[in-house]
Amino acid sequence: MYKYDNLDSQFLGERVEQFTKQIDRYKKNELDEDQFRSLRLRNGLYKELHANMLRVAIPYGVINSKQLNQLALIANKYDKGYGHFTTRQNIQFNWIDLADMPNILKDLADAGLHAIQTSGKSIRNITADPLSGVRTDEIADARPYSEIIRQWFTLHPEFSWLPAKFKIAINGIKTDQIGMKFHDIGLQIVRNENKELGFAVYAGGGLGAAAMLAQEVKSFVPEEDILSYLESLLRTYNLQGRRNNPKKGRIKFLVKELGKDKFSELVEKDWLLSKDNKELKLNFAKLKKLQDNFKIPIKPKAYSNKNTDVDFNFSIWRKNNVRENKISGYSVIFVSLSQINSAPGDISHQQLKALAKLVLKYSCDEARITKKQDIVLPFVKNEDVYELWQKLNLIDLSSPHNDTFAHIVSCPGLDYCSLAKTTSIPIAKQIQNRFNENGLLFEAGNLSLHISGCENSCSHHHVADIGLLGLNKNEDAFYQITLGGNTKDDTELGKRLGRAVSQDEVIDVVEKIVKVYLANKEEEESFNKVFKRIGIAPFKDSVYA
Repeated sequence: MYKYDNLDSQFLGERVEQFTKQIDRYKKNELDEDQFRSLRLRNGLYKELHANMLRVAIPYGVINSKQLNQLALIANKYDKGYGHFTTRQNIQFNWIDLADMPNILKDLADAGLHAIQTSGKSIRNITADPLSGVRTDEIADARPYSEIIRQWFTLHPEFSWLPAKFKIAINGIKTDQIGMKFHDIGLQIVRNENKELGFAVYAGGGLGAAAMLAQEVKSFVPEEDILSYLESLLRTYNLQGRRNNPKKGRIKFLVKELGKDKFSELVEKDWLLSKDNKELKLNFAKLKKLQDNFKIPIKPKAYSNKNTDVDFNFSIWRKNNVRENKISGYSVIFVSLSQINSAPGDISHQQLKALAKLVLKYSCDEARITKKQDIVLPFVKNEDVYELWQKLNLIDLSSPHNDTFAHIVSCPGLDYCSLAKTTSIPIAKQIQNRFNENGLLFEAGNLSLHISGCENSCSHHHVADIGLLGLNKNEDAFYQITLGGNTKDDTELGKRLGRAVSQDEVIDVVEKIVKVYLANKEEEESFNKVFKRIGIAPFKDSVYA
């Protein structure tokens, strides 16, 4: 993985010093609330219902044991003992005192972590497939390109004050594993007819109140030109985007308003003026160095499958949480943070510390964070899988619910968020308990359910098999339901089922939907395939009859 050098450390130190001075000026009333708001947001600090929330970036989801230990320290020392992994490969702390921020940022910097551009009208944490580098069907590893783009656009002077927040995702295999098309920019690594490596560029995606999928604006950009093309795309958006209407500031509204062809034409016109600028050409020496940093740190070994049938509970966990690695003799392990009756994505400081030791011992000191709020250990020897499961069991992280209906994705909702209209975590727990009790938890199979407490769609409910969106009607909680969303192979938006249902009804309604699916599925048929085959009518009839 990428390791910070002296220049990186110096940069983070200067940034901490700068924000510390800004906090001091705010406390002295030299900065008013509006002035300070834009500064704190660019350092990942939100004002929430009960306290400040700090969002820490985990670039393209890659993290090591030292960083996990430091997150544990922050959770224990400055928060209430836990953190919350998000759907965009970040971690959030929900009980932060402003006075502690300088020390927190110093502690993060000591481990090569930061909160820069995790909020505000800037380019956010760049996300990538958490299985980059270990998939058998990979075109190219997305992580080195993610790091180059992250460095290039961090505090970029031209793009530090965009019309709205801006999210980039990079995908390295043919199927969309990162929800690339619901980002402002999605980069698909491709090879052209001459087998040259480059990127197909998608622009104009985004969820929220007006969900839209990104459209392909350039079918092939050579890898050496990706920085210049991204600059032209961002420049076009920066100049043309709607700054006079905060609700229509995202690039998706600009692409829709202009039309894909006109938008592409404007970007192309700007790009032709800058693409030959040597300063904007991809530095292949730097890319090679990064690729060396990201090289798989192990060699293939003889296949071993030791202790595979020792324990029935282990066999269930192995079926749901262990995946093939392209390196023979190794497995990819999913550590699910969606356990029965727990808040999805939450992890205690004790678990973070214990997990850090396991990552160091069993996974070459590397873990990944997923868009489903889980942790991946990508380099585990097959003969160590059973022992690792035992160690995970001791710290209550051996949930066998990856790829089951218990694996619910949820935002913090009204428990913490000042924007939320309804709760999310309690609904997730109730659904897990209902399906655990009725025996349908594993029968439902790899069925995704995402819950958002407001239209901002932090849980990505639009692209789940079953999506729940919290609404407030006359101070009562309701949930709008969408069905048939997808990010497993491609990105599709779910279709609205009908009228919203009350909080008292929603658990029963989810059960009815799942039962319609189970009654109609053929063998191992997915929810998405059943939904396309039978349509929405049977689900409506069951829910609203």
